[in-house]
Amino acid sequence: MVYKLAMIKKRFFHIVVASLIGLMLAGLISFAQIRQERSQSDVVAHNFGGRFELVDHNGQNVTHEDFEGTYRLIYFGFTYCPAICPTELQKIASALDMLGNKAEQITPIFITVDPQRDTVSVMREYVEMFHPNLVGLTGTPAQIKQAMDSYKIYAAKVQDDSMSDYTMDHSSFIYFMGPDNALYKIFKTQDTAEDIAAEIGKRI
Repeated sequence: MVYKLAMIKKRFFHIVVASLIGLMLAGLISFAQIRQERSQSDVVAHNFGGRFELVDHNGQNVTHEDFEGTYRLIYFGFTYCPAICPTELQKIASALDMLGNKAEQITPIFITVDPQRDTVSVMREYVEMFHPNLVGLTGTPAQIKQAMDSYKIYAAKVQDDSMSDYTMDHSSFIYFMGPDNALYKIFKTQDTAEDIAAEIGKRI
């Protein structure tokens, strides 16, 4: 009986020790994963973006090469967007105003995901409402798809019987690109104009 009791205690002790070791290892793995995720968010991505051929809001053909060597804030959206797109573009404009003279080194770019409605003339009137340096880009559906694929943007037409016209469901990110075509930061909708200005200020 004493022997069995000792064996039970010994087995229980081993179980407890094994459990503690398992918890410690799980904690270390989780901590390592968190550190890795945080570090990845701060790593400059040099394989992001890519080639595109589009038309600017003045009707001039442009390619990705026309913007190389400059800092860029790039946003994909559409002019018929009721809330998110104008909010994000206004955020870009506010951040540029906060940066003062540094803003001259940055090209803000708005690329449509709705080329069917966002013609050159529509884009020209639209970008003028936000910032004098904002460049609006449109093109054929195939050209827009190439640009969206390069920047990993999702967009889809949404329409049902209750709607008189369609809308667009799309990704909403502001990409901060460097002169070396590296992706420095992805700003999300929860980021403020102050956040954007502060991040750019650290780079320029």
